[in-house]
Amino acid sequence: MKFLYKKEIVTCSEMKALEKAADEAGLSYYQMMENAGTRASELILQHHGQTENALVFCGKGNNGGDGFVVARKLREAGVHTQVILVEGPPATDDAKTNYQLIREHMPILTAQDILHIKETDLVVDAIYGTGFHGQLRYPADRVITRINESNAYVAALDIPSGLSGDMKTGEAPGICVKANLTIPFHARKPIHCHEAAAQFMGMVVLADIGIGKILGDR
Repeated sequence: MKFLYKKEIVTCSEMKALEKAADEAGLSYYQMMENAGTRASELILQHHGQTENALVFCGKGNNGGDGFVVARKLREAGVHTQVILVEGPPATDDAKTNYQLIREHMPILTAQDILHIKETDLVVDAIYGTGFHGQLRYPADRVITRINESNAYVAALDIPSGLSGDMKTGEAPGICVKANLTIPFHARKPIHCHEAAAQFMGMVVLADIGIGKILGDR
């Protein structure tokens, strides 16, 4: 693991190992989620500063947890923010904690409410992260189709949902979010360098979540 934190591109398994090493070094998984969501919200507002209202689409895992942090930070910045639970309530501990921090302060919708997408100028894609593999299932496939049909500015956390983080050259992407801005956390994954996936990424801007600092200081 030595010097791995300095790599510009890491596989999804390498990223998990880095997160584990950072947690053991004193940067908790919860703090990494807070850092990821905070930095992502800053980058979103830098690149789409005219945002007045936002829909944050959250999955059940930690990518959804990052989305809950983004939603909280957007609201604190004065953006009217709503959260859509694409596959139901969060399933991981840190995501659950961040969900509790927002649930009393903004509308929480479900996948059945996706008609609301017509009323927003910003969509944040926090449905699936680097752990996604295979094919999309209902209702995520329907939600992503509606996202792509909208006129909203779309920001994807880590990777556009529907893409595999370790996608190899030659693979053809299936249905996935088409983002204007993609925000990888800590380092780019193989998918970010995949020529066939570039059309779904938009601008790719890296977000520092503290891993390099904590591991570099050891």
